[in-house]
Amino acid sequence: MSMVMINCPVTGRAVSTAIETEPASFRRLPKVTAQMRCPACGQDHEWTIGSAWLSGEPRLVPHVRPKKKIVAA
Repeated sequence: MSMVMINCPVTGRAVSTAIETEPASFRRLPKVTAQMRCPACGQDHEWTIGSAWLSGEPRLVPHVRPKKKIVAA
């Protein structure tokens, strides 16, 4: 079992949502907005499965590098 994590928008730190699940269950979670009290800053944050990941597991959404800007000479 792994913890569902998000980034605190105030501190930028990775924080636990206090939800523990298996990777197969995590992939089946609905795309709804959830709310939690952040342990890093004390504020309430909204999050979705698209902005979350499992601790110790590879991210489901690959990191996309920005395209290089081509400058004409």
